[in-house]
Amino acid sequence: MRSNFLPVLRFIAAFALAALTTACSTNSTIKHSYVDPLLRKLDLDGVLVIAVTQNRENRIIFENMFVKALAGHGVNAVAAHSLLPKGEVTAEDVVAAASSNELDTVLVTRYIGANTEEIYHPGTIYYGVTPMYGAGYYGGFPGYYGHAYEVAYQQPVWTSNTTHEVIADLYVTDTQEHMWQAVSDTIKAGSTDKLRHDVIASLIGDLKDQGLLD
Repeated sequence: MRSNFLPVLRFIAAFALAALTTACSTNSTIKHSYVDPLLRKLDLDGVLVIAVTQNRENRIIFENMFVKALAGHGVNAVAAHSLLPKGEVTAEDVVAAASSNELDTVLVTRYIGANTEEIYHPGTIYYGVTPMYGAGYYGGFPGYYGHAYEVAYQQPVWTSNTTHEVIADLYVTDTQEHMWQAVSDTIKAGSTDKLRHDVIASLIGDLKDQGLLD
């Protein structure tokens, strides 16, 4: 499953994908992951981190967060926005920037889209119990039974879960071979920074699982 990443980057430049914005999550999972078993054995040093977004500010934030996360694992990582021009970037620009800074790999992240699932939660009745004493005074059975009464009623509601999908690809700078790919699904929940954090955490976790990070 090797592929030249020049066509991929050309496609990205031509059709900029939506920004990594708007949502956040309490849960992020990897739905797909692949690593080249031969390339994984290479002794590589340094990674150029590229976030493909339409908004430069969002790109800067995401790249910086990813670089910080990688640095926490002892990786020499550099954010692409610090090396590449503000305008349209070509695949050749990416290779040149990585090579001149002695970065052996290029990590490209892209926002794929969001999927919203509507969920129905039926109403719920909560009951209490009052002891009721039965029988007469003469000759009756002196037991008791419980009388249930309604305490509260929760109305049925509809809620929605919005899952945001991000794909990450890692390429070898010199040969442009496809080294690793992972697709992250993250459920919307909180702030935008929390979403970015959860996406990056899931991708970092998969890099570790695949033996690419200590």
